[in-house]
Amino acid sequence: MYRIQACAGAPLSVANLRKNFARSWSCGIFLLIVALLAMAVLSDVFVLTVDPATYGSAASGASSVAGGAVTFSYGFNPQRFSTLQGPLPDALIAQAIMLAACFVLPVLPVLAASLVLAGVYALLLVQHVVYAGTIDTDYLSDLFVCLVALYLGYLILRWLMLAVRKHRVDEFLRHHVPDQLVTHYMENPDEIGVVGDSLEMTILFCDIKRFTAISERLDPETLSQWLNRYFDAVSGVVVRHGGTIDKYMGDSVMAFWGAPAASDRHAADALMASREILLEVEALSNRLQQEQLPPISVGIGVSTGNANVGHLGSKYRMTYTVVGDAVNTADRLQRCTGYYDRPLIVNDAVTESVPDYLFRELDTVHVKGRQRFVRIFEPVCHEQEALPNTHRQLQMHRKAMQFYRRGMWADAEALFNKLSEDTGEINFYRKYIDRLVDIQSSQLKDGGTHVVDFTQKIG
Repeated sequence: MYRIQACAGAPLSVANLRKNFARSWSCGIFLLIVALLAMAVLSDVFVLTVDPATYGSAASGASSVAGGAVTFSYGFNPQRFSTLQGPLPDALIAQAIMLAACFVLPVLPVLAASLVLAGVYALLLVQHVVYAGTIDTDYLSDLFVCLVALYLGYLILRWLMLAVRKHRVDEFLRHHVPDQLVTHYMENPDEIGVVGDSLEMTILFCDIKRFTAISERLDPETLSQWLNRYFDAVSGVVVRHGGTIDKYMGDSVMAFWGAPAASDRHAADALMASREILLEVEALSNRLQQEQLPPISVGIGVSTGNANVGHLGSKYRMTYTVVGDAVNTADRLQRCTGYYDRPLIVNDAVTESVPDYLFRELDTVHVKGRQRFVRIFEPVCHEQEALPNTHRQLQMHRKAMQFYRRGMWADAEALFNKLSEDTGEINFYRKYIDRLVDIQSSQLKDGGTHVVDFTQKIG
């Protein structure tokens, strides 16, 4: 099917011309005003009046017919143009054609509009010569001025339409592409499609706990609304802290820091965002319970490391995303939150990148898809927010973990028991105590020669 290009650049089929003309009605009104203003400036040509000398008055002359022809003079100065006789004077024809063009031009691209106006001028020139039998240069120059004014009005209109369309597309893209990426490519269009870079970044995974059970209780529409409120809360925090939302996967949100805008504090921003997400989700959960909807509890995994960020996909669809070991680690750490009953877990690289935070070491784990062991930590608070008792308990915890890694089982168990009493986190420290009991029983059974691998295969 033959296709034309609309003024704003959207392809339209001939079958949709009626719809396109309907949409361009307001644009045609704009060009009509431009044409009328131009005609008003050159009113001695295009404002047609009945010659009062011939018919006595405009009112009576308007209905007078002499031999099938009406006599007109062109404007306020009858001496400027010769009086012509005929059923339709050429100035009236020119005026009608230009007014009709006002509603055709908005659906045409620049080249087509230029050719149409040039053709209109050539057609009116031929019509003028044939009809008048002479060439009136003043008339033709004024006609040219009117067409130029109409063309300039069309160009202004097209620029405005393109600006509006660009704004609408930009708003649409920002719902599907990270804001920073849209801005970056607007400023650097040559970088679109460039192969990704390997950067140190921080990745975040946020997932709803017990989502499967919750989804079975809600009808699809309620579940969608429930999820969207959760996504809004998490995404708002990520954006406020300069993060890039990568994707939504079921009930999981993936985000990253460090690209497309480079940052030397990506780990700190991700950590602050993670802590704020927990507060936002808690507030949302309270509101949901008041509405008789299931509450939301999340687990967050944050990992700092090298990753490749850029466009990934096929010729059918591309996406701006990040891949690499840091991504896999963040995903696995998020899954560890259920085992350790901690809402937020980070890897050791995050603790090194954010030295002004206090962390509690949880374990050394072996996650799927990774050869090396990962030391995992729970963020406690900013150093300035810490109480004296917090420092003491963290120091005791570090000592217990040292005993644990060195194989000093009895000393580690004693400190874990004391921490359980001091902090009141009985269930949390029970995992370590039960593990130590199993280790010591196994040692005694093996005659004290058993060597323990301090890893847990999780996720």
